[in-house]
Amino acid sequence: MAIRKDANTLNATERAEFIAAIKALKAEGLYDQFVLRHANAVMNAIHRAPAFLPWHRRFIFDLEVELQRVSGNPNLGIPYWNWATGGANASMWNDDLLGGDGDAGGVVRTGPFRAGEWTVINSSGLPAGPLMRSFGQSGMPTLPTQAEVDQVLAVTPYDVSPWNTSSNPSFRNQLEGWMGPNLHNRGHVWVGGSMLPMTSPNDPVFFMNHCMVDKVWHDWQVRFPNQGYLPETGGAFGQNLNDPMDSTPSGRIGPRPIDVLNSAALGIVYDDATGQPQPQIPVIVIGANPTAADIGAPGEADLFQFDVSTFGSYTMFTSGPSDTFMTLLGPNDQTAQVASNDDGGENLNSQITRNLSAGTYFLRIRLFSPNTTGVYAVGVRAENSAPPPTIPELMVDGAGLNASISAANESDLYMFRITNRDTYTIQTSGTTDTFLTLHGPNSQIPEIARNDDGGVSFNALIRRQIDPGEYYARVRHFSQLGTGPYTIRVSRG
Repeated sequence: MAIRKDANTLNATERAEFIAAIKALKAEGLYDQFVLRHANAVMNAIHRAPAFLPWHRRFIFDLEVELQRVSGNPNLGIPYWNWATGGANASMWNDDLLGGDGDAGGVVRTGPFRAGEWTVINSSGLPAGPLMRSFGQSGMPTLPTQAEVDQVLAVTPYDVSPWNTSSNPSFRNQLEGWMGPNLHNRGHVWVGGSMLPMTSPNDPVFFMNHCMVDKVWHDWQVRFPNQGYLPETGGAFGQNLNDPMDSTPSGRIGPRPIDVLNSAALGIVYDDATGQPQPQIPVIVIGANPTAADIGAPGEADLFQFDVSTFGSYTMFTSGPSDTFMTLLGPNDQTAQVASNDDGGENLNSQITRNLSAGTYFLRIRLFSPNTTGVYAVGVRAENSAPPPTIPELMVDGAGLNASISAANESDLYMFRITNRDTYTIQTSGTTDTFLTLHGPNSQIPEIARNDDGGVSFNALIRRQIDPGEYYARVRHFSQLGTGPYTIRVSRG
């Protein structure tokens, strides 16, 4: 497991490995692609807005994966720049790691990224000279102190309307540096030089700066487990919980804020982790009395889970005096939204009725207004008025089945049987942007593969070797609001 450490605590071997991996990515041309990814993103889509933190978490995660690849070390983690102990005389600025400040003209002459050893690029990808730094000379003479970091760590909620540089109180806005003691922005401006424009990833300290930003967010999430990402809805496109973020390519993890909220699920570990167990998610028993709960602080969101053993119709509901908003996620995935509802129940309560396949589902409950608090109860019941629908069966090498995503958040489930171990292809065709997951064997619950655009155009395709048994394919639209027809087929080979 990769452990992200304070850059000042790295030993000689760790420093050499990190530098070698950075330079290997530079030699491949991939490091410069990261610079361009940041430089050519829409400024106000990845800064000065709620997606600032999840966008950069995904950005540095992607670089870390590539560093692990070129180094051959799956445990290599990006070190973080501990601002409180990372001033100009800190060891991270020694010649064996980052090198130091620029000369009188701002040119870096020391360390592995010195002039002649490292060339920066402009936003068009063209060489733009040596790396430049000017410590404390660009309007920020000092770095954040630990007391200032602690001050920001106490701020809730995550963010508030109007979701920009004037948002207050806003943990995101204070961590980014537009309100309060100025943390992230201060790191950029203190270094100066190449760290000032949108091409700032030219300086490898960019990734250490953002690793520290991510660490502060991680620590805040551990401290406030019920303070979720905001806005869930109602913000500009690309800023809501389930929106794809600007300039975020497909990769090992998804492109939405919800895909990167859980540090532990991403394998992100920081060196001073407390080791304390994470809060357990309360379990709702289907058919049991509703579970009493409350939103005790503005902006809080509660998470519950329940297990579905057989395919059928289920109703998820709240009751009580509060105006609740419910989001259903799953199966077996806290990041995959199935449906949401505001006032579908009695009075201002929320309610969702859906056909669900077997698996573990999650309910996120918040109040409609992020500025209020209140009590409620939440429950799940099975609807037994009709027998559960039969799952359509796909025949291997048979004709494809024509189907359609006819409503927002809909997903279709199919079953097929394998009698011989071999390579099989499950694919969609048509004009709809489909997303495909494969489950089994002999169970709808374990997900063994997923794909978005592996087929022709925006169609999904999964090809893998599988053993005999029953398997299940689930098809949904890539967009939560999207609908459209498609054909699904299973073939050998």
